[in-house]
Amino acid sequence: MIRYLIKNNLKLMFRSPANLFLYILCPLVILSVLSNAFSTLMESYQKQGPFQVGYRITEKSFFYAGMETFKAAAKEADVTLEEYADGDPQTLMENLDLKGFVEFGDDSYVVWTREDAKVEGMTLEYLLNAYVEEADRMKLQIVSAMAMGQAGMPGEMTEVRKAGESGLDGKVALTGESSLDGEVALAVERPKFMPAIDSTDYYGIVEIVYFGWCALICATGILGNEKKYGIRKKYQVAGMSQLQVYLGRLLPMFVMVAVCEFIAALISQTLLEVHWGEHLVQSAAVMLFMVLAASAFELMLYALTDSMVLSIILSFAIVWVWGFFGGTFETYMFSSLPVTLKTISPIYHGNRALTELSCMGHSDYVWRSLLISGGMTIVCSGLALVFGAARKRG
Repeated sequence: MIRYLIKNNLKLMFRSPANLFLYILCPLVILSVLSNAFSTLMESYQKQGPFQVGYRITEKSFFYAGMETFKAAAKEADVTLEEYADGDPQTLMENLDLKGFVEFGDDSYVVWTREDAKVEGMTLEYLLNAYVEEADRMKLQIVSAMAMGQAGMPGEMTEVRKAGESGLDGKVALTGESSLDGEVALAVERPKFMPAIDSTDYYGIVEIVYFGWCALICATGILGNEKKYGIRKKYQVAGMSQLQVYLGRLLPMFVMVAVCEFIAALISQTLLEVHWGEHLVQSAAVMLFMVLAASAFELMLYALTDSMVLSIILSFAIVWVWGFFGGTFETYMFSSLPVTLKTISPIYHGNRALTELSCMGHSDYVWRSLLISGGMTIVCSGLALVFGAARKRG
C-alpha cells in the first residue's frame, strides 16, 4: 500500500508546473541576478600579488638605521620598496604604478595609498606598525637590561617575539626578534587562506541550496487535498500506520526536490559554468542530506500546526532567517554577523561545505553538515510521528 501511495504522490508532484518552476527556474534566475550584482565585490576577494611602494627618508629618521632590514622583510612579503628622493608622492604613484608611498620623517611617517589599492595599503601599514612596535619593544628591553646591570643584578637579554596576524586572508604574519646590536629583524610567515570564489560559483551553489529548504511547497496540493477530501480517514480504514503515512509524504517530497535540484545544478554547470568542485560525491551527499532534513523539518511543522497556511508561513520565516545567517543573500565571508549566529544555521554549514569544495577541493564542514542534516532528519521525523499520533488520538 505504501508503495502505491509514494508512487501516486510522486506523480502528482511532478505534474505540477509550479514545482518545476520553483525548484529549477527560480534558483537559476535568482543566481543570475545576484551573481551579476555582486560580481565586483567578489572579484575584490583575490589573493594579493607582489607590488611596489615608493619611499623618501631623511638621515635623522627613526627608520634610517634599520631601513635595509625593513626592506628585506617587506620583500619577503612581496612588497618592494624603492627610494625616490624627489617628486610629489601622488604623481609618482600614478606615473610609476606604485601602490603606495611612505614619507619617513624624523620621528614619524606618512603613508600615501591609491584608491584602487586599499588592500595593498593595509598590508603596507601593517608592516610599518609591526616594525615600529618591535623596535619599541627592543628599546624597552635594552633599557631594562641596562638598569639591571647598573643595579648589580644579573640579567640576560632574551629574544623578544611578537606574533601577529593582519586579519587579511593571504597576507602576512610577522615575528620579530630583538637583540642588543640595535637592529630589528622581521621574519615573514604566510598563514593559510581561502582561495577566491567568484560570484557565479558562490550564488550558483547557495541559491539552489536555499530553494531546496522550501520543500513543503511541492506537497501543498497533496496535503491540502488529504485534509479537504478526508483522505486521512481512508488511510486509517486501510490500516496504514502513522509511519507509513509519514513516509508516503516524506519520500516523494525528498525525491521531487532532489531531482529538481540535480537538474538545476546540471543546468547551472553547463550553461552558467558554475563550478561544483571535483568531489561531486561529497557535494551530492551534502545536498541530498539537506533536502532530506528540510523535508522532515517542514513535515514536522505541518504535523504540529495541521494548517498548510501556518506551516508555510513558519517555514518561510525560519528558512529565511537561516538563509540570512547562512550566507544566502550576503556572502558569509563578508558578513559582519557573529560566528555564533552563523553556526546555528544548518544552511551555513551546507553552504560553507559546498563552496569550499568548489574553490578548495576539500572542506572540514562536509561532515558537520552531514551530521547536522542527519540529526535534524531523525529528530524532526520522530516529532512529526509523535504530533501525528497525538492528533489522531485527539
